[in-house]
Formats: sequence, structure tokens, C-alpha cells
Amino acid sequence: MMRLLLTILAASAAVAMLPAHAGALAATATDKTGAMMSNVVIYATPADGAALPPAAAHATASISQENLQFTPYVTVVRTGTAIRFPNNDKIEHHVKSFSSAKEFEYKIYDKGTPPPVVFDKPGVVIVYCMLHGWMRAYVLVVDTPHFNKTMETGMTMLEGLPDGTYEVRAWHPDMGTVRQPLLQRVKISGGVPQPLAFDFDFVPKKLKGPK
Repeated sequence: MMRLLLTILAASAAVAMLPAHAGALAATATDKTGAMMSNVVIYATPADGAALPPAAAHATASISQENLQFTPYVTVVRTGTAIRFPNNDKIEHHVKSFSSAKEFEYKIYDKGTPPPVVFDKPGVVIVYCMLHGWMRAYVLVVDTPHFNKTMETGMTMLEGLPDGTYEVRAWHPDMGTVRQPLLQRVKISGGVPQPLAFDFDFVPKKLKGPK
């Protein structure tokens, strides 16, 4: 009941923030105990395959190494985005991905920022530090501009959605590359925000830190 109330309140609050003729989704994510989940990526694609607006030219993002962790832990970008990996620590790191969606490597480097990596294929990319086994980051690359991720409250908004029916997916890094995202269909019409709740069947793992 509380989750439903929060979802409805989020949808109602979105009304005042939206421009005319724009729709929105107010999404919540909970684990199998009913607790709110952060770091859940919510993304929407037109169910009828309608054309999406072109990607922004030279889109960029950043995943830094700070305090022996990748920050942010979860990043979602549109296909074609270039991501930088600055090292803000005072020690060396060795950044590498074995993922089929994007395989790359920055061999041991000290403080600074190597050239960006262009993520040109949709999918899940897991980024490791080969020197510090607990360091891990997740990048979800999607073929849509309609995405966001949940905060500590377990809530997020997708705004500026044209009218239509959408397939909305929810993915958490504990699902990795094996499990498919949760999927729901929702109709956006008349600029009215739609509440949407995703219930996961697991409890997220606790993040590991320096030993």
C-alpha cells in the first residue's frame, strides 16, 4: 500500500513540472521484501517501433575512480555516448571490460583522464579494476533517449514522452548480462503522468569496499 501511494504521489507531483503535451512515467522499484531499490535503470521504447529523436551529437558521460571505487556505480547512456574514466585517486588503476557490448582496456595509469571510450552497441557493460578486485561499475547502453535510474527512495521519473504506447523495462546490476529486464507496457496520453511499479524477486547485494 505504501509503495502504491508513493508511486501515485510521484506521478501527481510530476504534473506541475511537465510542459504542455508532454507525458511522463513515475516509476518505483522494490525488492522481494518490499524495500525500495536504488540503481534500477528504467527505460522506455515505443511499442510500435516509432522513430525516436536523433541522439545528441558528442554526448558524453563520466565514471571516475574515487576512494578506491567507481563513481557512479551504475550509469545508463544512449548508444553512441563517449564515457571518460578519470582517476581521482592518488594510486594507479587498471580499467578493463570483457563485455561483448564493449570490450576495452586502460592499462595501469596514474592520476588523470585517458581518452574517452565510445559505447556504440546496446547492452550491459561491466567495468573492472584489475588491481582492486572489489572495484566494479555497470554501464547499461540503450537505444532510446527515455531513461533514468532510481534514487535511494526507489523512485524516478521519465519525462517528455510523446503520446503513445511504450514498452518500459527495469534493470538492476545484480541481473548482470544473464537475466532479462522486467517489462511492462504503458500508454501515455494527454500529458497525464502514469505510475508504474516494478517488483523484483531478489534483494540487492551489498557493495564491496576496500579490504
